[in-house]
Amino acid sequence: MHAFIDTLQKRSVRWGITCAAAAVGLVVTMPGTAMAYAASAPGTINTAGSPLNVRSAPGTNYDGWRTVADGAGVTLLCQTTGETVTGTYGTTNVWDLLSNGGMVSDAYVYTGSDGQIVNTCTYVGAEPSSKSNPRSANGAINWAFQHYGSTAYENLCLAFTAQAYGWGGSGWNTAEIGGDWESSHGYLHTSGIPPRGALVWYHNSAGSGHVAISLGEGKVIGTSVGGKVGVAGYTDHVSYRGWSVPYYPVAW
Repeated sequence: MHAFIDTLQKRSVRWGITCAAAAVGLVVTMPGTAMAYAASAPGTINTAGSPLNVRSAPGTNYDGWRTVADGAGVTLLCQTTGETVTGTYGTTNVWDLLSNGGMVSDAYVYTGSDGQIVNTCTYVGAEPSSKSNPRSANGAINWAFQHYGSTAYENLCLAFTAQAYGWGGSGWNTAEIGGDWESSHGYLHTSGIPPRGALVWYHNSAGSGHVAISLGEGKVIGTSVGGKVGVAGYTDHVSYRGWSVPYYPVAW
């Protein structure tokens, strides 16, 4: 029986949307962001046999929502710091965001380098302190992955994102209303790839709108991905409005 492994160190679907209410012992840290790195890079999982947990966020305390086999090729989209783990390639606090939206410790990924090779993952800015969310961006994303594959939130995208951030509800009746509020109050950004943790807003034909949570690097997690909670590209739904900080001014 194989044990699942975690560590850190070296070496898409269309949506149908309706929505209402290095050397062992070497610790590698992320370099500064002044340098330009690749937008993506290949890597190979090396665990010496066991499957590697793909986590929702950069730490072994976050949910492992799938595994990747030893020897499998992967694509790295960005890198961030998190829990320090010791693995095949030593000890590091670097985690890699993979092309499916999950994260693995760089300690089990062969990249041909002991340093940073792709861009640093970008996180969304903080919401106003007057209405701070009960959960952080990584906590919200972890909650969302705990419901991966669920059909229970169909037509409840706004409630899904609000509950992910720790609220009972958003206080808005629809995602269209929520998106309108973010827009009219200057929180809606219409340029740039949504950073990790951002709310990503959409129009839809029903007039109720849609919203999901950004995983960063063009990926989101939300409802109505093939009829269930899943991961998709942020422009897979054609009526993209923009993204905002995760701000719920009337949440309860």
